[in-house]
Amino acid sequence: MKLSKLKENLQKKYKVDTNSKKRLKRVKENLRKNKDEFNTDNLKVIGITGSVGKSTTAVIVHEYLKSLGYKSVLYSTAKIDSPASIIKPDEACEISFNTEEELLNIIEETEAYGADYLVLEINDSTIEKGLIKEIPFTVRALTTLNPTHNLEHYTKEEYVKLKKSFFENIDNNCKCVYGFQGYDKTLLEELIKLNDCEKMIYTSKHIASVNNVNYNIATCLLEELNSTLKGLKMLINVNGVSYELETKIMMSYNSLNILGAVTILEALNVFDIKEFQKCIYNVKIPGRAEVYKTKGRMVVIDAHLPRMLECLYDFKKQGAINRVKVVLGSTGHGFKTWSDRFKTDNYLNQHSLNKKAAMEYIKKYADFAYLTENDNGADNVLDICLELQGYLNGQVPSTIIEDREEAIRKAIQESKIGDVIFISGRGNRRLLCNTATSMKLLKDSEVVKQVFKEMGW
Repeated sequence: MKLSKLKENLQKKYKVDTNSKKRLKRVKENLRKNKDEFNTDNLKVIGITGSVGKSTTAVIVHEYLKSLGYKSVLYSTAKIDSPASIIKPDEACEISFNTEEELLNIIEETEAYGADYLVLEINDSTIEKGLIKEIPFTVRALTTLNPTHNLEHYTKEEYVKLKKSFFENIDNNCKCVYGFQGYDKTLLEELIKLNDCEKMIYTSKHIASVNNVNYNIATCLLEELNSTLKGLKMLINVNGVSYELETKIMMSYNSLNILGAVTILEALNVFDIKEFQKCIYNVKIPGRAEVYKTKGRMVVIDAHLPRMLECLYDFKKQGAINRVKVVLGSTGHGFKTWSDRFKTDNYLNQHSLNKKAAMEYIKKYADFAYLTENDNGADNVLDICLELQGYLNGQVPSTIIEDREEAIRKAIQESKIGDVIFISGRGNRRLLCNTATSMKLLKDSEVVKQVFKEMGW
């Protein structure tokens, strides 16, 4: 059945107007009057928020549910997977949904597909706008909570308050999952007291010990971890039972994302260690620690710079890799559709500080930097790159190649056996805002594959 026909059937079911505002109002009224209309026995809704790791966790949960044969719909910044959607799977987006109309479309798609599960990545602005107030979540999850994560838009106090609000004034039938990382014992205790729902906590023995927290409170606990270029080997404890897990997913920080997925699945009463092991071994997260290996080289694509560079530096100290070469740029300002929140003095000042901080990581952990474009908007690419290069103070060799595709190509062509090329900042996003009024299509992973092909690799 075509998408248009599916939506038509839904409109008849809800008896709603085709006008988007009237339609949205009527659907929300139906949800408020009878939550069972939406949250039926056949549909469970999982909302995942946090400072980092929410998209990876959401994808793992979704892929596992699909592997069991359930119908699952996923909306995350790394991947949107909905059979009733016109959006291609594995296509990234800035925010999984940002308006009431987009939320309505998700509801319609989920109902039309007859889904068993809806997995939603919940962004800061989504909470702030109140878009998810009407959604009767089965599980609400927090991956991490770093008070300094989003200083461009919120003070530390505002940010913590925003994340807390996701767990306040909610239905007691909901289960709350808290990842304990990035914050202290006091804040954990505050989170636990926010509601009367059943709560599940996941963390590692190390994190619990450092924060003087009794790790026995954890539903899921990371007991041991071995991180290599082949992936992760983990020993986890779920409700007092220890299990071994192995995955090709790389980078030590992903162990907590995997643990978060396990905890959510345990909250849903669908976790099975044998099935999860089969799923997690080969699962791929688009644009998140996405790895390509050939001819003794390794190319890594990831949206986040600090944690990735720290992991790569650890591999280098162990002698597992030689040089770390980074391809990166910085966003600019002034694209025509960007929100006013990207124009405030606070945002501009903090963004400048973030660029300096990123270059400090380059100086500390990288051996070479290819400086290039990354959503420059109305700003000049060369000016941005020269600013970044200035922060390096010549302490790390660098070159400016304004065209991102060419920068990636050059980094691979100039690599040697044992090198790692880390392509930072865009993940698997395709749209690149290259002027104030125009965009071009460029996906880092597709460039990597094309360069490999050109070089006969």
